[in-house]
Amino acid sequence: MSGEATAVRVIAVSRVVPSPAPAEHVRVVLSFLDAPWIATPPVQNVYLYKLSGVGDPNDEYAATVKWIKASLAAALALFVPLAGELKYVPETGDVVVDCSDPAVPFFEAEAESSRRMDIDRLAGDAAHDVEAFVSLVPRHDARVLPARVLSLQATRLRGAGLALGLSVHHAVADGRAMALFLYAWSSASRGGGGSPVTSSKLLGPPPDYTREAVARTHPSGHELARALVKKVAPNLPANYIQANSKADYFSQRSQLARRTFFVSADEVRFLKHRIERLASAAGEPKPTVSTFAALVTLGWTGMVRAKGLSEGEDAYLTFYADLRARLRPTVGASYFGNCITGCLAKANAGDLLGEAGLLHASRAVVAALREMEEAPMAMAETWVESVARLPLARVVTRVAGDTVFRVDEVGDFGFGKPCRVESVSMVHDGRIIIKGRSRPDGEVMVSVVLHPAHMEAFMAHINGGLRSRI
Repeated sequence: MSGEATAVRVIAVSRVVPSPAPAEHVRVVLSFLDAPWIATPPVQNVYLYKLSGVGDPNDEYAATVKWIKASLAAALALFVPLAGELKYVPETGDVVVDCSDPAVPFFEAEAESSRRMDIDRLAGDAAHDVEAFVSLVPRHDARVLPARVLSLQATRLRGAGLALGLSVHHAVADGRAMALFLYAWSSASRGGGGSPVTSSKLLGPPPDYTREAVARTHPSGHELARALVKKVAPNLPANYIQANSKADYFSQRSQLARRTFFVSADEVRFLKHRIERLASAAGEPKPTVSTFAALVTLGWTGMVRAKGLSEGEDAYLTFYADLRARLRPTVGASYFGNCITGCLAKANAGDLLGEAGLLHASRAVVAALREMEEAPMAMAETWVESVARLPLARVVTRVAGDTVFRVDEVGDFGFGKPCRVESVSMVHDGRIIIKGRSRPDGEVMVSVVLHPAHMEAFMAHINGGLRSRI
């Protein structure tokens, strides 16, 4: 277990298998869009719930976990690769998901009975207790292959609380793919625990995890995938080590400060209006700015200011774009795998610090999106090299997330929506995660990771950008 200081104790370990079992052996060769993620650590998120507190808390926790596991088994029957193992095949140079022994490790745990591990405190604190959150996700060490794709942990918290921690290898699924799985899983749970996952419990057609849809978009996709495997994980098969393992990944998280804040629809509209007014003052046509892009520009300018960059210094921003509708032929929305590529925006730090900083940032973000849209495959092929050439000190902001799927809606398993959803695997200084919420006012959740010395200045910029007048 990670986070031993918080006294989270594992009380049971089991394997959840797909139910019904797959009719045949599932084996998926990862695509060239999966390969860049092979050497990255698992993506880890935690969902916090306030249970009813009626009756014996031990009985309620046990019944809830049983319910979760039954519905998980039903969902895995449709999303079989999540129950597999990531393996390297030396004979071909491929990395595959092998489901010859389909199962998901499931840890049941209980936290110490202290204020620190109280559900109300964990759900309500704007600043994260990093060690506490880390202790609520399973220790999923994927540095050596074969490694399980998915691992889960359910932890009983003080105050009739439950934490559900998920850890998934990014090489198998991107954020939208995991949202499809979570929606099917939570729908099965709301429908009656282990009820089968039918088409009525999906956002669309059954998931397509064969990789054929992506393979059709590139004439030599298999060769490209193998080449990318060698670039990101050159030590395979003898000694597979993640890129950031020189400093223990699980301890890196405690060295940075984290905060989560919420942006209302009115604040988003005000932010977009500010960008429009700046464009008008510059004699430019009214720009079309999405909610995601508006928040990205605000976060980028805030990072440049908080980190003390100066006029004449380049500032870089990386973010990801979905390719499902941009590739030719298009890849359906039910595609279960990675179908994203990186976008790189660059600007003079002085421009981002000035009065029209939001407009300059918005221009750069739009330009990065346009470049990607004009040649989406080119970005997919060269992203690894492009990032490797960047001066890391100038990559001030890395943004991920999606405002389309509502994190609290897909996490409703029938015992209430989660009172908090957090990404635990954020370790890069300047990382921002943006997530939509199913609130009537269209609220968006933003989590940020920064060096502690920079957090106060960053939050002051955010608050001013959302509420001040120009």
